[in-house]
Amino acid sequence: MREYSYRCHDFSLLTPGFKKRFVAPLLPFVPWVIPANIITIISNVFVYLGFFVSLYFHSPMSRLVVAVLLFLYLVGDHLDGMQAKRTKTGSALGEFCDHYLDAFNNGIILFTAFLVLNIHNPVVVAVVLTTSYLAHMSVFYEQFKTGWLTFEKLGSLEAVLLTSFIVGFSSIDIVFVTLTAPAFMGFSWIELIFLASALGAISTFLTTIKRTPGRGAEVWLFVAGIILMTATSYSIFTSMELFVLITLYASYYIGVVMRGHLVDGIERLPDLVLPISVLLFSLFDYPSYGLFWLLSIYIFIRICVLVVQTFSILKVFWVWSNPRA
Repeated sequence: MREYSYRCHDFSLLTPGFKKRFVAPLLPFVPWVIPANIITIISNVFVYLGFFVSLYFHSPMSRLVVAVLLFLYLVGDHLDGMQAKRTKTGSALGEFCDHYLDAFNNGIILFTAFLVLNIHNPVVVAVVLTTSYLAHMSVFYEQFKTGWLTFEKLGSLEAVLLTSFIVGFSSIDIVFVTLTAPAFMGFSWIELIFLASALGAISTFLTTIKRTPGRGAEVWLFVAGIILMTATSYSIFTSMELFVLITLYASYYIGVVMRGHLVDGIERLPDLVLPISVLLFSLFDYPSYGLFWLLSIYIFIRICVLVVQTFSILKVFWVWSNPRA
């Protein structure tokens, strides 16, 4: 197993102020014995609650609730790191739990916003999710190759804060009506905003991957795979199915990269079954009935195997309570 060392370049514009005003004041109220991993799990519950609310409730109040839940997730997502630093319990397992859950949250938070803001266009869903995951993956791939995790000036914190801000203000009816109104070529204003954010994600991906040394063929296979899968599947699947497949496919590879960084230093292939399967179905016009469930169950099983394998190696770092100071 690799020697663990967490090294980070954080150029985020908002992180210092966010931690100072919203996170640090809460730290004294967190009992010393609570492990950072428990805080990580609790903070992620807020994301899933927000997703649940966006699925089944559609009102100004529900939009406000989703915004608050996303903000609480952000607070917890930074509080766990501060707790680990305070108790000197940082570990490879803690990093895996925190960052790998964030990989799934990347897609869940975006699709939650899509549901809240009536974004159902498969093209918008596919483009925004794919570019977002390319940027997300490149950050962890650079860490795998260099040992350093680099957060740009406009990174994940800024993206989720902006999403929470937009969702919160959409609880005002006139704002919601304006954002969801047609604007250009059949796209609403909010869809154009998200498509513009995709350009920023592409820029982050290109900048990060360019400065990453020793890029292997594996990462380019992933890039080709997710683009191929997205380009051939947006006309086959619903927006919900696209969200699930893109999120699971990208998160699997991010997990593979993280395992290489935290465990053994081995660079592994992405999954190739999903993009090839979708391509074959689109080329030969096979009936796609059941294809979504077959592919999603397959990649979910691969993710479960990856998590079990990684945990089996890093489980020595799991604690139910921190040792007393």
